[in-house]
Amino acid sequence: MIPHRRSGPRIGLLVGALLMALLATALPAGAADRRAPSPVPTTPLFSMRRLPELLLGAVADPKYDAALDTFFSKVAGDACAVVEQNGRIIYSRSPASGLAPASTIKLLTATAALDVLGPDSTLTTRIVAGREPVDGVVEGDLTIIGAGDPLLVTAGYRQSLEDPDQRTEDFGAVADAIVAAGVRQVTGRIVGDDSALDRTRWLPSWPTRYQIGGVVGPLSALMVNDGQTGFTETPTRPNADRRPGDPPALAAATLRTLLIDRGVQVTGDAAAGRAPEDPVEVATFESVPIRDIVAEMLTDSDNTTAELLTRLMGQRASGAGTTAAGLAAIRSTLRAMGLPIDPVVMVDGSGLDTSNRVTCPMLIEVLHRSGPDGPIGTGLAIAGRTGTLRKRLLDSATAGRLRAKTGTLATVNALAGFAEPRAGSTLTFAMIQNGSDPRGTGVTDGFAEQVVTFGQGPRLDALSPRPAR
Repeated sequence: MIPHRRSGPRIGLLVGALLMALLATALPAGAADRRAPSPVPTTPLFSMRRLPELLLGAVADPKYDAALDTFFSKVAGDACAVVEQNGRIIYSRSPASGLAPASTIKLLTATAALDVLGPDSTLTTRIVAGREPVDGVVEGDLTIIGAGDPLLVTAGYRQSLEDPDQRTEDFGAVADAIVAAGVRQVTGRIVGDDSALDRTRWLPSWPTRYQIGGVVGPLSALMVNDGQTGFTETPTRPNADRRPGDPPALAAATLRTLLIDRGVQVTGDAAAGRAPEDPVEVATFESVPIRDIVAEMLTDSDNTTAELLTRLMGQRASGAGTTAAGLAAIRSTLRAMGLPIDPVVMVDGSGLDTSNRVTCPMLIEVLHRSGPDGPIGTGLAIAGRTGTLRKRLLDSATAGRLRAKTGTLATVNALAGFAEPRAGSTLTFAMIQNGSDPRGTGVTDGFAEQVVTFGQGPRLDALSPRPAR
């Protein structure tokens, strides 16, 4: 059995404190207080209703501990877990263990991104030319300069997404902005410029299999359709030729097609390249705010978004749009927040690398920093409803009552977020399991079902004081 510790109030001490508090409130404060009659309480003076949450914990914690102990005794490999309620640890197992977190590490990336980049800031994709257009004619090349926006897609690519509600941005709006600027003809090429960020498409530590099937796109400051080829505006077979391409060249080719579809004459072809010196701005496209990009990353566990946000943080913090600079920015930002970053090992921003290490208390801390109603809490997938949890926990007590960041690799299953138990207030929880367990995500699903059982019995509002008469 994996060593663990638990923390909860002792019933004897709690009852003593309750009696002291109740006696203090019952004693007369002075003669002035005797002039006006006090309301008559409908809840007896010595009632469990007067400190419902603490008493609920005293009764529920041992039963909860036992249930979770039984659950973890059947979990293969190594695991850590923490469950808290209003800062009080209800259950804790192997809190010092640093384990591979898979995509739950995106909680750290999200926390830093909101701070470094700013929740309300946007990413500006620019379309420029070498000279001012005259009578709607661009003499020479028209260049699209990427700013690291990860959400640009065509209508055809959107049809191929596994989650039909995944947040995206219509790349057609970029073509519309060019047309709205009065462009009717381009005598040169459409050029894609991705020089704003590092051009390393995949991290060398990732297995090559990640390049297949869209696990993560070929990273670029200018990306359309996650850098995947085989998509046009209205494809007949959306996934027929899906494979990673050269992102800036693909974006340029896609923009060329969209402009022609809108009646713009384009003489040249499409290619990757660099914008001219001292370019003239023709049009721009603003992304959704960073808080929405972060939410998309969390809800659908978008690895490409996580890695581009990491490079953007590096660019903002040090001027280097590299993964290494981004990871340094994440660590320094989290340390400045007072978070326990020292045991953490971050090799990427997405969690794809199995060399990453995070503790369960660290996940709890970043969740606390945002809270259930903050941009991270509201960006989490909802059990049985949205994102990576929309097809999980459909028929369980957790459906609609648990929001979490999932984490799944071949030998990693993780879950961290917020839950609403039947009794008591919101729970904050984190679990990471490393090792081969035949249940796969069923391990974390089973944990989620245990989490929401806290305080089974009367609802907390049924134990709270009744109003005075």
